[in-house]
Amino acid sequence: MILDRLENSARYESLGKRFAQAFQLLRTGNLSAKEAGSYEVDGRKLYYLVQTYVTKPASERRFESHRRYADIQVVFSGREMMGFTQVKGLDVQTPYDDSKDIMFFGTPADYTELKMQAGEFVVLYPGEAHMPQCQWEGPAQVSKVVFKVLIGD
Repeated sequence: MILDRLENSARYESLGKRFAQAFQLLRTGNLSAKEAGSYEVDGRKLYYLVQTYVTKPASERRFESHRRYADIQVVFSGREMMGFTQVKGLDVQTPYDDSKDIMFFGTPADYTELKMQAGEFVVLYPGEAHMPQCQWEGPAQVSKVVFKVLIGD
């Protein structure tokens, strides 16, 4: 997991070609002006989702993880809390769905709270469980982009 500000994103381009493409697009592509939806950059090897939503209490959210894709989640406006922990030892609620590259878990008693504001991003690798879209001191309208970066080929 990496948590940083968007203006520092160039230092993470060394993570790989697809990460470099994503970070360059984040800095130059005016993605916050796009309509909500899914956009391909390099087919299904690199694509992104533009999202808008109102954060919910953590008790109404679930932890999720992926096996094939890393996430780069960037908050453009608003703020949210994201739960973070490792997958090992979590209680599986919904088994892995290969077609969607996702599985869901119950909320553990102890996890790290990542408090994200506009201009911040987090990189989440396969096997790192996260619970996005949670309230941080009350509901907030959030505009966000989530890049899906295929790990390997």
